[in-house]
Amino acid sequence: MPSFADRTSEALSYLREEFGVEALPGRVLEKGDSLWLTTAEVVPEGVPVHALGVRLLRRQERGLKPTSLGLMALGDLVRKKRVELSRDELRALLLGRILTREGLPSGYVVLCLDGEVLGCGHVKEGRLRCQIPRGRKQELLIALEAEARGGV
Repeated sequence: MPSFADRTSEALSYLREEFGVEALPGRVLEKGDSLWLTTAEVVPEGVPVHALGVRLLRRQERGLKPTSLGLMALGDLVRKKRVELSRDELRALLLGRILTREGLPSGYVVLCLDGEVLGCGHVKEGRLRCQIPRGRKQELLIALEAEARGGV
């Protein structure tokens, strides 16, 4: 059974610096290469645990990477690096295109539509790429199409 290290202060420090998050709605535990946001009081001993809540961050060679689901869970707590998109811009990103826009902050950003957090993006040299997982991209494309037809 792996041990679960409390990484709340590490995660909060990263999220505060990068995204302006001042408090977390739970604590952060590490399992494997992932930091999980959980409200669980206790992690049971001797019970196989696959997920501890919401995967918030992933450790990569270049440092921590926020997950789309983690950013969605934080929602309005994210104060910095929010990139508001038009529906056409969102559609283009979801289809794998790169968006070029002046004034984008470098690194990981939070993709938003109408103020709602949709997931993670990455900016390098002013070029924005979508980091939302494939399945979620498909869901969002379906929702955009339904909205355009007047179904949402």
